[in-house]
Amino acid sequence: MAEIFIIYYHKILPKWGFDVFYKTFDLEMKILKSFYNVVTLDEIEYYIKEDKKPIKPTVAITFDDGYLDNFVYAYPILKKYKLKATIFPIASRILKTELVRPTLEDYWNNKVSFNDLHKPKTMKVANLEYLKFGIKEAEDWDFLSTAELNKMKDVFEIGGHAYVHSRVFYDDEIVDFYDGSNGHWSFYYAYEEEPKIGYPILKSKNNLAVERSFVKNEVKEYIKSLDKSYFRQKDWKIKLKEVLLKKYDKITYKESTQERKERVIKELEESKNMLESMINQKVRHFAYPFGHYDDLLVEIVKQFFETAYTTEKDVVNPNTDLHKIPRYAVAKDISSFFAILGKAKLKGRSKTWK
Repeated sequence: MAEIFIIYYHKILPKWGFDVFYKTFDLEMKILKSFYNVVTLDEIEYYIKEDKKPIKPTVAITFDDGYLDNFVYAYPILKKYKLKATIFPIASRILKTELVRPTLEDYWNNKVSFNDLHKPKTMKVANLEYLKFGIKEAEDWDFLSTAELNKMKDVFEIGGHAYVHSRVFYDDEIVDFYDGSNGHWSFYYAYEEEPKIGYPILKSKNNLAVERSFVKNEVKEYIKSLDKSYFRQKDWKIKLKEVLLKKYDKITYKESTQERKERVIKELEESKNMLESMINQKVRHFAYPFGHYDDLLVEIVKQFFETAYTTEKDVVNPNTDLHKIPRYAVAKDISSFFAILGKAKLKGRSKTWK
């Protein structure tokens, strides 16, 4: 029985490093071109709706967040193999300009040197740069420009990935304290300011998937008032937790379900409209930021998008929910890529298609 599955990438790099090396990506695309039916998300939707079995193993290729390296390195390779893919850019990160930076294809055609190509930043650095400084109209901006996004449309279908794309707190339970080395880049958004040593770390998820909890200003002000020597104590985290629990009934206030619903509807509607105006095309598919979702978010997403994609590892089957379609993350090692192909083949054998 032929399997259907979806893979997703984030960044493609010019050298071996924290994500997928472009030569590894080239090899992976060569394998897919040779042995798989590579399809669009529209075709994935068709297979599910019509319960149609593909004639050979079938895969769709997706990218999350909209990093510039997707244009510089992935786009030329996909074009070389005549493969289609989908990109889910974060609407807020797109540089609203006609800037078009050189690609691997320009290097192949001797128009630029390899060193002239963009040097990608880590996801943490790229997103921190946005949250701290906003959009920077600079050549080294790590996200796509409007012009680059449009230039890729011969290969890439463009899907939605919301506007904020940051984790937020959703609970009052203190799980840790920020110590300068244990924070997530989205804490800049979660705290509504730059995190300070001693700020409580609470459970967090994608801002769309939860009723958001805000650390109270009086709690943050109290922590800021503590002398630096306080945080040099060996057990300062234990002591601070005891103080906060005694001093405050609750350290957060939380939005209501209705407030969250209105916020999510507004963000999805505005980000979808923004993206469609940039590319002059309808945006039909959505990827949940960080893969987080709940029943309420799924129901809201259905109002705006025909399909939605998770980060749950599984193949597509006739009973797959169109708004909970699973995907496999591709790690930087080629061995993990082969492992995905093997798992998809094994799981595909157990699915029944017409």
